[in-house]
Amino acid sequence: MTKKSWWKEAPLPFKILTYPTEDKVTKWFEQESDNKKETFNQEQFQLLLASKGVSIGALCFFVLGIFVTIILTLLELTNEVLNFDESYFWSCSGFFILSALFWLYSFAIPNKILTLNRFTGIMTYPSYGFYPHFTTTFTRATVYRVIMSGADATLAGAKLTARNPYDSGVGRGNYDLADSDTEEWWSFYVWYMDKNRPLPPAKAFDEYRLQDFERRKAEGFPKPLYPSNIPTPEATKEQQAERKKIGGW
Repeated sequence: MTKKSWWKEAPLPFKILTYPTEDKVTKWFEQESDNKKETFNQEQFQLLLASKGVSIGALCFFVLGIFVTIILTLLELTNEVLNFDESYFWSCSGFFILSALFWLYSFAIPNKILTLNRFTGIMTYPSYGFYPHFTTTFTRATVYRVIMSGADATLAGAKLTARNPYDSGVGRGNYDLADSDTEEWWSFYVWYMDKNRPLPPAKAFDEYRLQDFERRKAEGFPKPLYPSNIPTPEATKEQQAERKKIGGW
């Protein structure tokens, strides 16, 4: 893709850039998830990025709204002349209403699920707010490494962000896929979506590795779909030797 990001950078290439380590990536799905919304196997990868329900941020904002309302009320009560007029009501309740709506929003917003289909090459990822999930071919996706800034305007790391390839506006087809370690997360996604390579590291895939190997062997071990900066060997030396003999790589 040649489309530029807001930072005038090209999207990340469809390439395994680095090894996705256990500490930063694969620990999130080291074993089969108990969550029925998540699936990790040789055909489909579903990761719950955010779920509706109690949000710590929304809850803190709601508590802050109550606190501000109490403070404003106490300040008004300490005045020599009480002035509980319409302006007081809006100044006092405005922040509380806003915080309450934000808290309720966390319960109403749909679950945000990333779905990668290894066999079909289809990617479905969330959109901001109530926009529906966005589905596209994996190679049509535009995914960026977006720099984040701290409160004092210093760099606070980077996040992996997908943007709608047909519309650069905020909303449908725009969402954050990882809030840190962007190269490792993107490398994992690319590795998983390359159906001609062995499954990427993660214990959740171990029970499917032999079945996936046999599928690729029956197909003659076709060459990888995407390039890689690192080797992606088979699970055993014997399997690696078979791939080399049959597929030549």
